[in-house]
Amino acid sequence: MTSAATGITTPGGILDGIVLFEAFSPEERAAVASRGRVFDAPAGTVLMREGDVASSLYVLLDGTVRVVRNDPFGGQVEVGFRRAGDCFGEMALIDGGARSASVIAATPVTVFELERDLFLALISPSPDLLAKLLRELSRMIREVSERVVREDLERRARIAESALARQRAITQAVTGLAHELNTPLGVCVTAASHLQDLARPGTGPLSSEELREPAALLDANLARAVELVEAFSAIAACQNSEPLEALELRRMAEDAAALFAVQHPDLPLVIRVAPGPACPWIGCAAHLDRVLHHLFANAAAHGYGGGSGEVEVTIRPATLDAVPAWSLTVRDRGAGIPASNLPTLTDAFFTTARGRGHKGLGLAVVFNTVTGPLGGRLVIDSMPGDGTTVTITVPQEL
Repeated sequence: MTSAATGITTPGGILDGIVLFEAFSPEERAAVASRGRVFDAPAGTVLMREGDVASSLYVLLDGTVRVVRNDPFGGQVEVGFRRAGDCFGEMALIDGGARSASVIAATPVTVFELERDLFLALISPSPDLLAKLLRELSRMIREVSERVVREDLERRARIAESALARQRAITQAVTGLAHELNTPLGVCVTAASHLQDLARPGTGPLSSEELREPAALLDANLARAVELVEAFSAIAACQNSEPLEALELRRMAEDAAALFAVQHPDLPLVIRVAPGPACPWIGCAAHLDRVLHHLFANAAAHGYGGGSGEVEVTIRPATLDAVPAWSLTVRDRGAGIPASNLPTLTDAFFTTARGRGHKGLGLAVVFNTVTGPLGGRLVIDSMPGDGTTVTITVPQEL
């Protein structure tokens, strides 16, 4: 790239029609123009370099320039273009600080340059000229700020819409896949069960030692596949909206505890819901039931390793982003969780008990449900030997 060439003396009316100086009178514009210079530069000329000390204002009289900034990796990011009639480097007239971007001629250009010191010498004796300049600079900065905010909001909206579309497509794919797998899996489970009956010692036509083990293995792995499909269906369901209902949160927790005990009679887990006043909640029963079921199952399997234990559920008033909320805490006093595992607890397929048949999807379902359709937050606090506390904070009214 070539450097900017020296130029010629500017004629008096060169600043007519330039927005920054439109509040100036013709005589004032001529006075300013007489302090600057006009020069031509070929395409590729670096007119202003990012990081350099700002000492001049530039007005683009003809041609187009590129505005670029350096990225953290040493490359250049295109910020925009300036065309005839636009100014750049105008903040140099105020602070003389470092340049925030580089400006490169995209085409052959004609540029008016006004050095800061010469301009200040002109306007210092004239408060009126200074006031006019500051008004125009403030207006330009406000317009740029508003444009940046608007463009940022539009960019964020596009990103959010794109992410939502991807999420919706993934949800539909997972839901469709689970639905399509249910029928063949059901048939296979039935066939495997029948095969086991036929292979039982002394009762079926296929009874033999060689058949019993493969039949049991087939049945166990099909059962695991069914559980995986159900888990993925639950994760997909986290993205679906359910009808809102007027509910009582404490009673919901009590019902969920009772239902868990009925569904898992083999687990010696005692779930106690702390008494207290009614907790009215406008929300989705199915989603909260799913969350509590997984938390109880997680405490039984990991907190107490399938042995006897207790879980305490407490509900208290709270706030969430300045909105009235309920804080629901599920606490066990089991084995606890190492600090190194806490950051990845809610990742899909993370488990420390894969050898015992656990898939690592329970807390992923909990996290996606709480932060998705329940519009809440999830905090897990635990120490080895001191149990685990899971706190869910949800708005009192979704």
